[in-house]
Amino acid sequence: MKWGTNYKKASLIKKDGRIASVQRGKSHGEAQGDMSWLMNMIAVMGLVLGVCQMASAATEQDALSISHYEAKNPIAQVLWIPSEYGVLPQEKKLAKQLQKKGVSVLMPDLFDSYFLPAAPSSMTKIPPAVVANLIEKLRYDHPELPLFVIAPNQGAALAVKALVKVEQSPVKNLGLILLNPNLYVKTPEAGKSAEYWPSVLQLNLPVMVLQAELSPWHWHLSSLSQRLSHGGSDVFIKVIPKVRDRYYFRPDAMSIEQQTAAHLATDLTNAMRLLSGYLAESRKAGTNGSALSLAMEQPEEQPKLDESTPPNDDALPVYKGAQNRRLVLQDMDGKTINLKDYRGKVVLLNFWASWCPPCVHEMPSMAALKTQLKGQGFEILAANLAEDKAAIHAFVKSHPVNFPILLDPKGSAVKEWKVFAYPSSYLIDKKGQIRYALFGGYEWTSPAAMHAIEQLLKE
Repeated sequence: MKWGTNYKKASLIKKDGRIASVQRGKSHGEAQGDMSWLMNMIAVMGLVLGVCQMASAATEQDALSISHYEAKNPIAQVLWIPSEYGVLPQEKKLAKQLQKKGVSVLMPDLFDSYFLPAAPSSMTKIPPAVVANLIEKLRYDHPELPLFVIAPNQGAALAVKALVKVEQSPVKNLGLILLNPNLYVKTPEAGKSAEYWPSVLQLNLPVMVLQAELSPWHWHLSSLSQRLSHGGSDVFIKVIPKVRDRYYFRPDAMSIEQQTAAHLATDLTNAMRLLSGYLAESRKAGTNGSALSLAMEQPEEQPKLDESTPPNDDALPVYKGAQNRRLVLQDMDGKTINLKDYRGKVVLLNFWASWCPPCVHEMPSMAALKTQLKGQGFEILAANLAEDKAAIHAFVKSHPVNFPILLDPKGSAVKEWKVFAYPSSYLIDKKGQIRYALFGGYEWTSPAAMHAIEQLLKE
């Protein structure tokens, strides 16, 4: 089987041929002689420049720590961009599986090469130009093979930035596969809009997104698709059912995640086959232009709140996003719960899932908080992320709670409340105004939490 189309190597001289006609003001004979001399010199300079550029790229590549998995008679090649978790043993295993399927894999360890720890903070310290050079080198060395860049998690942003650099000139035979991509500039605060890297709007390639179903990001795929397609990209999305983000390398992987991970190499080759039908088109990166506003979702009104600050470093973050968000969901007994009916009470609205360790960790403190504030006009509503009732019943049986569990099977509340991380919590006052919001696990009986809630109860 062959994927993609063949194309010839670009001429190094042609790259510099644009400045050929620069000599003016002499007689025809003189100009013709000078022009001939000049063209020869330009050709020589072009060759020297090209050789220097290739030598520089080769030196730079040699300085990188790279693992090669060369397939015999390859039908495609892959450049695997590491995520914030580094180059993982599970990914090296995937590279070997792809190698057996006829796909050559290049796997650079960009953290080791730049003496950086494998961490989210390191991702923006790796120059996209280095990745762009690797892409160009692979395309130059094997122009007959389709090249697929694979990038998981925050590696997606580095890959997109590099590909936009490559696409400053027209390209063919190049595709992108994203695994649970994180293309946000930073994790959005609870209730706030997501800001995407501007390069997302410029990309113009065939793109496949493989997204785990059990993830808040699953509910924001339409927004991601809109932004990826803005620059001209053909975008395809496959939701991987019943698994969490990072399912193929989680230390706490569930049985279904282990089974799904065993088929990931096949999922990747299937994605390559799908994208191969779109590789023949010559593509060039788009421009941001006035559409840069798409990188940031519509700004929201930020009410001015003058709140007293809880007396320690665990202070709840004051909420500055849009108000009057709608919440109408059914509980486990089929009763409709409307947030408006809780006016006159202070409400803690929590978005959670049974497969989320921080969610499970904070549940006991939430139950203790509810007991401690019994009879004082305080309530907790816990909206579950689209799990079936059987899974929730099993969880509640082993982790008893004393507050309503709400069902959000279609993710409507997740999208309405702009939830991008689990758990996410909102503390709502008696007038229905969101006063505090945060993502991540929290100790709800801490002095900081009690101080904030008691102040709201006194209002």
